[in-house]
Amino acid sequence: MYSPMTEYLKGLSKKLAATQIPVYFKLPDESIKEPFYVVGTHIGDDSPSAKFGPAIVDTVLQIDLFYPTNSRTNLEEAIFKTKVALNKQITHQVIVDNSIGREVYHIVFRTNDLII
Repeated sequence: MYSPMTEYLKGLSKKLAATQIPVYFKLPDESIKEPFYVVGTHIGDDSPSAKFGPAIVDTVLQIDLFYPTNSRTNLEEAIFKTKVALNKQITHQVIVDNSIGREVYHIVFRTNDLII
């Protein structure tokens, strides 16, 4: 048995795998080419637990998608597939980024969930 957060991350990874884009939990080295996801930082707030008993953690999670800049249409399709796979309300921001040593689209997804 794993912690609720570990179970949540494992489930999230399984859902993202449906897009056929590799999923990492830390930024891979520069030899790994796009596209790929990085399940990134999260912020947890367990203050609701003090009032309601069992541990409830309001969690904001960031998922980054790094995608080649060769096709904006393919990028938009990948964004759509990500949202369908996660099947939840999610925000995203598209930026052009070169922080990984080459120019890519960097899509920052943010989602909010209660982890019990």
